[in-house]
Amino acid sequence: MFVDPKESFKKRTVTFEDIPVCEYDKTVADEKDNYSKEDFIGMYADMVAIREFEEMLMDIKKKGIYNGKEFTYPGPSHLGLGEEATAVGQAYNLGVNDFIFGTHRSHHEVIAKAMSAIKKLSDEELTKIMSEFLGGKIYNIVKEHTQAASVKELAREFLIYGAMAEIFARDTGFNKGFGGSMHAFFLPFGIYPNN
Repeated sequence: MFVDPKESFKKRTVTFEDIPVCEYDKTVADEKDNYSKEDFIGMYADMVAIREFEEMLMDIKKKGIYNGKEFTYPGPSHLGLGEEATAVGQAYNLGVNDFIFGTHRSHHEVIAKAMSAIKKLSDEELTKIMSEFLGGKIYNIVKEHTQAASVKELAREFLIYGAMAEIFARDTGFNKGFGGSMHAFFLPFGIYPNN
């Protein structure tokens, strides 16, 4: 392809449409009709799960202990404490096939997007993903060691286990422990490596 520098670098003006800024002015009352009570409870549950996950990592990193059990974790732990709502909010509106590429502190984004995908996928789709991913290695461990009452609950356990194993560099992690905390991802849910 020939590029004529005289044309490419010719003086000109690029014009954009006006970009509205700070125009959102709805109240909680205005917005609440767009969501069901179950939506709000689900979003809150996702935020709590993310907070617990991040606080667990912080306790292990700072104190070497969590729930009375000693752990050693020498790796990085770039936490997103306090950012749970932003991650859950963006993930809520994304489809299963939408992609995310996490930020520097992406545990919360990974968990939020995965929780959103779990809610949107059918039980059959979830079972297929879990049973086929890494030959069912993570799925079989989670099935054996949890008493999940539903496929979606089992999928949430699968998510937390796979992410935690990845962060702790275990071969049962989503990326066999090679991605660790900084590059945890799960392609079947549209979660790609972070920056």
